Amino acid sequence: MKKNNFIKYGIFAGALVLGVSCTNLDEQILDATEISKADPDAVLTSAYNGLRQFEGQDGIFAVQEVSTDFVIVPTRAGDWGDGGAWLQDHFHTWDANSREINTAWRQMLSSVYNCDLALGIQGIPASKKAQAQFLKAYYYYNAIDMFGQVPYREAGSSPDDFPKVWTSPEATAKIIALLEEALPNLPAKNTSDPSIASKDAAHFLLAKIYLNKAVFDSPTHTGFNANNVANMNKVIANVDAISGATTLASDYWDNFKPTNHTSPELIFTAKNINGVDMGAIRTRWYMGNHYNQVPSGWNGFSVLQEYYEKFDPSDRRIKNNDPAIIAAFGSPLGLRKGQQFDKGGITPLTTRAQNGSLPLDFQSDVANLPADGKIISQSWLERWGIRPQKYIPDVSNMDKPENDYVLFRYADALLMKAEAIARGGSSTSTVVSIAAQLQARQGITTVVNLSTLANIDKARATELWEEGWRRNDMIRFGTYTTARATMKNTDAYRVLLPLPTTALLNPNIKQNPGY
Repeated sequence: MKKNNFIKYGIFAGALVLGVSCTNLDEQILDATEISKADPDAVLTSAYNGLRQFEGQDGIFAVQEVSTDFVIVPTRAGDWGDGGAWLQDHFHTWDANSREINTAWRQMLSSVYNCDLALGIQGIPASKKAQAQFLKAYYYYNAIDMFGQVPYREAGSSPDDFPKVWTSPEATAKIIALLEEALPNLPAKNTSDPSIASKDAAHFLLAKIYLNKAVFDSPTHTGFNANNVANMNKVIANVDAISGATTLASDYWDNFKPTNHTSPELIFTAKNINGVDMGAIRTRWYMGNHYNQVPSGWNGFSVLQEYYEKFDPSDRRIKNNDPAIIAAFGSPLGLRKGQQFDKGGITPLTTRAQNGSLPLDFQSDVANLPADGKIISQSWLERWGIRPQKYIPDVSNMDKPENDYVLFRYADALLMKAEAIARGGSSTSTVVSIAAQLQARQGITTVVNLSTLANIDKARATELWEEGWRRNDMIRFGTYTTARATMKNTDAYRVLLPLPTTALLNPNIKQNPGY
């Protein structure tokens, strides 16, 4: 194959063939005959493997969480410098060559490509085809959310041709159509394995799309706080269509423990199996933990004080101090603030000797964070920042753990329904009844009033922290480009990310406004 032809295809496919990174520009791309004879199970597995990319701390996660009011990754002397990549994300100073943006683009479009391989298999069983359609819709949803436009190939088109491009409104309509076509052939939810795409997962994703449709139908994604009643009624209908096999877990933390695949609340996950090299879910405890904690971490991601203050200090969602947690890890899991302890919860931890062996007392006072995000003060170098830890480490295997990575869960669906009601949708349920369901396991007595959009925004922030939805929520509520304590850039166009420079080799793609 000619090199320029491969490049044209690679712009769309993320330079992946059957999920394997390709470094040889002369390698042949599978033609239609080869695809039609491929093993459906193997190709579908490649399509599912794209979900692993949500588990790492970079790419999609960095875009969706580090760019918000939730976390910052400060540079600590030489640690976490990375050419300024993490601070670009948080300060909204990225450009078309920024690392995390390029990573997120490749991650989503390579995953779409693997779905298309599965859909091109002749005689693929209806259930497997429906799963590939669902996965493709999910990957496209994320691409549209971040970039506002996506390349696609028409069936039978030549790999010599550049991919065409859907605008955000066009892609939104295509995603809805994909899901509606897939729904009848998707299996019911597997209550012991929520990693299999199901009817419940499709209804959840449809609800998410209709909740954000006013934003997505605006080419510049500026349609926030739009109360389209028809869309809101579809949100409610899809949440109500989620089966009785999906209910809230009695304990919030059941959703994040090593055996979380048994939680009735989980609708869709990326599967991890103890001892098997799967996704990078281990980053969820290593990325914030200090070097001297259990497990020893990388001392990076830090929660901002303004976000922490959204919670009641006794909220169980940020303070899991169960005896087993204290015995294994020393301090409560959640949003870890204040003095930290060694296993057993008795011996106080300190910073490393070369930095004075100061008390390991996590704080997030903005006054102690330089405006450029680069900490050089010895007294704050290791201990600045409240540390997030939502997943309970699998102590039997810290690096290849059992925990499934949570993509969709029922609490989110209930909050989507409450928001749809607040935006004018009709339901036999009330926001009071929804709040009561969620309130029962929070460990606090103050009932959250979900009748206002501001309170729903806060409820989503406190329920879904670190689950990859914060940027999406802030855009929908119109707060993403509002100045805050550690982010002063109010460029409205940054609700959309720039298209990577390499993507612009396709003449059908035009850079997003402002870049």
